[in-house]
Amino acid sequence: MKLLQWCKLLPADNQRFGYWRTFLASLTIGPVLLVALGAALDFLEIRSVHLSFRILLLTPLPGLLIPWLWNRRAVAHGAPPVWMVQGRTFQRWAIAMASLVTAVFLAFAIEGARAARAWQAVEAHLKQRGEPLTYEDLLGLKVPDDQNFARHPLMDGLLSHTATNDAKGRTAYRWTGQRKLAELQDALRFPSSIPDKPKNGKPLRRTGPDLEVLASVLKSGTNRAMRTVYDPGQAEPRETNDLFHLPIPPAVMPAPQAVLFAFEGRRAILDQVAEATRRPRAQYDIRYADSFNALLPHLAIHKSMAVRLRTRAAARVAAGDTVGAAEDIETILRLADLIGEDPVLIGYLVQVALQTIAYSAFWDGTSQHAWSDAQLAAFQRRFEGLKQRDSLVKAFRGERIGGVIAFELMRQGRLDPNIFGAMESDGSGNSFGWGLLPRAWLLQNQAYHSSVMVQVVDALQRCDPERGIATKGSIWETERIDQTLLDTAGRRFHPYRIFTHMLLPALAKVHAKADRSLTTSRLAITVAGLERHRLATGGYPKALSDLAPKWVPTVPLDPMDGQPLRYRLNADGTFTLYSVGTNQTDDHGVFESQQSQDLDWVWPPNHPTEERRLF
Repeated sequence: MKLLQWCKLLPADNQRFGYWRTFLASLTIGPVLLVALGAALDFLEIRSVHLSFRILLLTPLPGLLIPWLWNRRAVAHGAPPVWMVQGRTFQRWAIAMASLVTAVFLAFAIEGARAARAWQAVEAHLKQRGEPLTYEDLLGLKVPDDQNFARHPLMDGLLSHTATNDAKGRTAYRWTGQRKLAELQDALRFPSSIPDKPKNGKPLRRTGPDLEVLASVLKSGTNRAMRTVYDPGQAEPRETNDLFHLPIPPAVMPAPQAVLFAFEGRRAILDQVAEATRRPRAQYDIRYADSFNALLPHLAIHKSMAVRLRTRAAARVAAGDTVGAAEDIETILRLADLIGEDPVLIGYLVQVALQTIAYSAFWDGTSQHAWSDAQLAAFQRRFEGLKQRDSLVKAFRGERIGGVIAFELMRQGRLDPNIFGAMESDGSGNSFGWGLLPRAWLLQNQAYHSSVMVQVVDALQRCDPERGIATKGSIWETERIDQTLLDTAGRRFHPYRIFTHMLLPALAKVHAKADRSLTTSRLAITVAGLERHRLATGGYPKALSDLAPKWVPTVPLDPMDGQPLRYRLNADGTFTLYSVGTNQTDDHGVFESQQSQDLDWVWPPNHPTEERRLF
């Protein structure tokens, strides 16, 4: 008791605490009680009590307990009783709290009105531009089943959902395509060709698979990996570890033939893929209403199909079957075209990845001088027809619509902002302070996000489709889209833009991937022309101008600076072909250095190297 009085936390025997002394004592003891209760709850693993509720519960307690318990002694010495002290204090606090609550409600009403006007203005601008407001508008009319890749028996059911109810009784949808996904993954399984790391030096980098390593794995029957399979009539899967049910090639069979021998165990599924991709469209039953929680398992399946076809194409080229290899490359490109139907940015990035896989398979034939003139001319036409800008615009429009849905779900409390990486969790799965965030701020974020996406789409549509997006003098560069819209580093905190700023940095890298993919297609078209020149004359030309107009319509231009692609004929009869890349500076065909990466975008040489490659 004496210690508490000495610490000024308890009044002396003949005194009482006044109003301000009581308030200060509350501030002192309140945090102590808060920490103690929090530690007890955590120790007992009671995580359902949100931290914000703990604060609201404990903050007034010291202010109530101190006058009631500690002023008893002062009353015995003639001081006013506790109810009189508390009465005057309550009157002051009641007036203050009423004023505060009124101010808060007024502020929320003003913020709500401002947010509604901001969104109405953005929505009116979208309608004036004729922009799609929903995914249904963006996707257009429903594709007939017989023209829809997603409705082919190979893929049908992958994205099936059934209606159910969540814990709050609201309608929800449960994905039921797990079995279809597992069956497809099982049917496409094939060993990888990743060699062991060398004991000394760097591993050699290749453009294509290492057929010798892959053949040794297939012949040995080792490296058996676990896989999940569904037995007929069984609802639950089981694990097995056989070598993917592949035929084991004879030990004396050459590597390319051994790989093709094993691929006979995958012929049925790959033939189905080739047949299904002849359908012109792909419209999946994606739950876009789930926004960022929507499942997209078909993206991985498309890529898995492309990787298997790419491996088989490499083996076919090495075995002399260039017709079959060209068919596999065409199937990969059709897979890329179909995935470009998805109005999501990740779908566009997968499309770019699949096209790069096709360029890699094309490289197999050029590096071994295996393609005929007719095949090279067909590749030139096919690569020239890869128009990616429309897919990118569609993807950014989808990002805008997805953002609207996400912010609406957040205002309804059905989407946790942790999906943005926005806040740290308190262990209960909820974000600290999330429940106190004004809904008007979310609507302001929605309006800002949509306006940014509209500006990005507008810039993309005005950019020259034959040039890189961010080249010197382009709309993107002159209007500083990167700096003014997508680069959020160093910007001050603003509640109207907090969630949008979390999304934009990832979008800032997309145009670089688009530029690199466009440039790679130009390089591939030029390489096809160089190979046609070699077939006709016995060697490569001294300059690219020698290719036009017989082997290419015009001198191939670099999309990154508008100048002819850089080319030189090497002393050993090979060539070096490259673009100046993102820095738009001629680094003499150096792809990377110790100081920088992606200096020039160089068509890969025909032999493995220790350096990174364009693909």
